[in-house]
Amino acid sequence: MIEALLHVDVWLFYAVNHGWSNPVFDVIMPVITNSRYWLPVYILGCLYLVVRQGGKGRWCTVTLVGTVVLLDQASAHFLKEAIGRVRPYDALGDVIQLVGSGGGSFPSNHAMNNAAAAVILSAFYPSLRPLWWTIAVVMAFSRVYCGVHYPSDVLGGMAIGALVGWGVVHFVRHRVRHGVRHEVRHGVGH
Repeated sequence: MIEALLHVDVWLFYAVNHGWSNPVFDVIMPVITNSRYWLPVYILGCLYLVVRQGGKGRWCTVTLVGTVVLLDQASAHFLKEAIGRVRPYDALGDVIQLVGSGGGSFPSNHAMNNAAAAVILSAFYPSLRPLWWTIAVVMAFSRVYCGVHYPSDVLGGMAIGALVGWGVVHFVRHRVRHGVRHEVRHGVGH
């Protein structure tokens, strides 16, 4: 059973990495997948939330940044090392690798962090939920396209990130003292 799933994972990897390969994506996907290009967007977004969105924006920023930083570090230093899955470009032949990467393959931290962010941002700003999830899905796809993750790496990363994001939102909704809960409830809702 596991061997059959691994076979499907490799088949899907090649379907994306080779089957979708084209000159436009070869330029766009390495930019999308590179966190360095997103850093100014993240910083400006957090500043906007803190300055222009009041208490809800501040709570969203603290929740978002705290969750992503802790989740990223826990995965990079514990989860990836414990699982030790080899990257596709090291395990398979004929991989189109468009970007570099480090550490183990499972889970994809990019997919995990963006899924956690999508859950948290969707809780605080539900009207923009399609935007948050589009970003998370495109980021996950870019990791497979660029040859640094298997599809199961990004799906697993998204599942872990979504579960952690949901847990954090649940905590903020129900465990933080009443005054803060009232303030957050306006964006987080039930």
